Amino acid sequence: MPPRLTASLACLGIATALWRYRPVRWIRTHSLTSSLYWTARSWLWNYPLTPDLVIWDEGDPNQYEKWLEERARTVRIWEFLSPYFAERGYTMYIRADLSDVMVYRFPASSMIDASKLSYPYAQRACTNEEEFKFGLIAHRVWAARDREGRDVILKVISGAVPTNELKALQLLLSEPLRSDPRNHTIPIIEFIEFNQQTFIVMPRWSDPVQSDFSTVGEVIRYARIFFEALTFLHENNITHGDIALQNMSMDVLTPCPCYPRYYTGYHGPERRYALIDFGGAELPTVAGEPSPGFEESRRRDIAWLAETLEIHLRCIEHVVPGIDKFLAPMSADNWENLPAAATVLSSFDEMCCYLSSEELNMPLKAYRWDRGRFSYRDAPPENL
Repeated sequence: MPPRLTASLACLGIATALWRYRPVRWIRTHSLTSSLYWTARSWLWNYPLTPDLVIWDEGDPNQYEKWLEERARTVRIWEFLSPYFAERGYTMYIRADLSDVMVYRFPASSMIDASKLSYPYAQRACTNEEEFKFGLIAHRVWAARDREGRDVILKVISGAVPTNELKALQLLLSEPLRSDPRNHTIPIIEFIEFNQQTFIVMPRWSDPVQSDFSTVGEVIRYARIFFEALTFLHENNITHGDIALQNMSMDVLTPCPCYPRYYTGYHGPERRYALIDFGGAELPTVAGEPSPGFEESRRRDIAWLAETLEIHLRCIEHVVPGIDKFLAPMSADNWENLPAAATVLSSFDEMCCYLSSEELNMPLKAYRWDRGRFSYRDAPPENL
């Protein structure tokens, strides 16, 4: 048999075997050329991403070896998608150590001059590239930079079946909710689709406690914005469902991780705060009425927000002695009689409206309250 024919038959046999055990699956994207490329790439990578959102799930961290394998799988998905986001102008952060799926990620492109940044992109407290490193804690998110050098977060929020988070964001971005000044939810820059998976691009912000509050007035403004945000949501029959510090953001990008260092001077009147992560939201019915789970989730929102804000509100008791009385009705112990968000906001305004400028500008003695104890800094801020 001629050598060329032998080689051709061998290649055909290999191709037939590969086709049988790994058939080609068409990947639908924004263009035919792109679809051809991603169909081939997906085949070569053995289809790391499917339309099922479950592919992103990670198990119990207590079962460390199995969990580490699942973490490696989600990291691999992100790295598989890297060229796709690059096509859209987003250069994903890279791993410092390719052998370790737990290491911090570092920027992969140059940052923009900070003076050219404007809303919705965050003010920067970072001074060098290393401080921009991004710890991979949530497996469905990754950091990136756009063509202008602005830092963003990529997050997968839905698969073939639309999730509540996707529905919640679409609702919050619709008019008139979008233009309501009480809508303190993080802005969405772009929705990106890939093979029935939906990703969002949002500005990379930090959580509010990455930078310490300096004055009584800063704490009051911060707390009021979140009470107002919750009032807005509940008035529109929407709940958040998972209010905690990690789901609250401010438009400042501080070094990560900052502890035991800390920073001050970033909670001024220009600061914006926002709620993120609406995966646990309850949404109104088609008729606009509250969902069956609304009341339970509403109570959880009130109790959890009070517990979260208490960490800082307790630190202003020396100026606002009514804090204890204000927080008491929002305790989880009062579950059946938790007040409405609008009532909480009104009570908060009534408690704080008589404070003088001198009282509002009074420095904080403690920076945190937790389990009945105050914490005090024993070193000057890193940025002074």
